[in-house]
Amino acid sequence: MRRATLLAVLLAVAIAGWLASPHLAPLLGLGGETPPAGSTAVVGQAAAPAERLTQVRVRRSEAEPMARQQVLNGRTQANRSVRVAAEVPGEVIEIVGEKGDQVAEGDLLARLDPRDRAAALAEARATLEQRRIEAEAAERLGQRGFQAETQVAGARAALEQARYQVRRSEVALEQTSITAPFAGVLEERPIELGSFLEVGDTVGTLVELDPLLVVTDVPEAAILSIVPGSTAEVKFIDGTVREGRVRFVARQANAATRSFRVEIVLPNPDLRIPAGISTTVAINLAPVPAHAVSPGILVLDDRGVLGVKSVDDDGKVAFHPAEIVRAEGDVVWLAGLPSTIDLITVGQGFVMPGQPVEAVPEATVAALVAGGEPGDTPGTPR
Repeated sequence: MRRATLLAVLLAVAIAGWLASPHLAPLLGLGGETPPAGSTAVVGQAAAPAERLTQVRVRRSEAEPMARQQVLNGRTQANRSVRVAAEVPGEVIEIVGEKGDQVAEGDLLARLDPRDRAAALAEARATLEQRRIEAEAAERLGQRGFQAETQVAGARAALEQARYQVRRSEVALEQTSITAPFAGVLEERPIELGSFLEVGDTVGTLVELDPLLVVTDVPEAAILSIVPGSTAEVKFIDGTVREGRVRFVARQANAATRSFRVEIVLPNPDLRIPAGISTTVAINLAPVPAHAVSPGILVLDDRGVLGVKSVDDDGKVAFHPAEIVRAEGDVVWLAGLPSTIDLITVGQGFVMPGQPVEAVPEATVAALVAGGEPGDTPGTPR
C-alpha cells in the first residue's frame, strides 16, 4: 500500500514538472532564450506581433549634367539708330532713296547745292598759291639778309594758314553730299527737293537691324548666373526661334525695378524681324547635376517648400528641397539633390520624414506585373 502511494506521488510530481518546464527553464537558466532586458514576461500570453511597415515604391536615380535656362520676356531694338543731319547749310538739290529703303554704308542720301562751296574752294586755292609765292620770296630775301627773320616766319605762317583754309573748303564741299554712315534702313526722310537746311537739320533717320538687338530685364536673383558670351534662344511672336549671344550685362540695377539690363545680339540678314516687338528669351546657363523625374512625385513640406521624398540607407523617409531647372513635357529636371538617391515614386503622400518604411524597387514591381503575380499596393501596411 505504501509503495503504491509513493509511486503515485512521484508520478504526479514528474508530470507537474514536465508541464511547468517551458516556464521554469528560462528562470533557472536551463535553456531557451533569455528575455530581453527591460521586457516583462507574461505567463500564458503569446508575444505581440512586430509593428507593420508602410510599403512605398522607389526608383534609384542618378544625377546627369543638365543645361539650365533663364526664361525672360524681352523686346527687339535696332542695334543702332542715328539721326543723319546736315553739316553745312544749303538747298537740297537731290534726294536718293525713299522711306524704308535699304542702304549700304557710304550710299548717297541727299545732295545740297555745292556752288557756294565750290567757289569758296577756288578762292582758297588761289590764296594758297599767292601765299606760296610770298613765302618763297621771303625765304630768298632772308637768305641774303634783306628780310628780317620775323617777316620770314610770318610768310611761312600765312602759307600754312592758306593750306588749312583749302582743306576746310574741300571738306565743306564734300559735306554737301550727305551719305549713310552705316548699312541700314532709311526709317524717316523729312526733307524734300528745294528744302533749305541749316547745320543740324535732319536729313533722315537710319536704323541698323542686322545684327538685331534683344533687350531683357533680369531679376537680381538670377543676374549672377548670366555672363557675356552666353548663348540664348529667342522666340518671336510668330514662333520663329533664333540663336543669339549675350553681349552686355549691366552691373548696376534699375533703381525702380531692381532688375538688370541684358542685351543679346542675333543675326537678322533678311531684315525680316523689326525693332520693337515682344520676344521670349531663354538664356543658357552653366550645366548643373539634375535628376529627371515625373512632376507627380513633387511634394510640399509643412513650410511650403517644394521637394521630393526618398528612402535613406536606414530605411527611413527623408525630404529633400529641390529646384526645378527645366521642364520638358511630362518630365521635370531637379537640382539640389544628392547625386544618387532612392526617390519615392508611389506612396509619398502616406509617409512622413523620419518614418521607417519598406521600400519596393520599381523593377521588382515591374517583374511581378510581367510575371502575372500579384503585388502589394504601396502606401499600405503589410
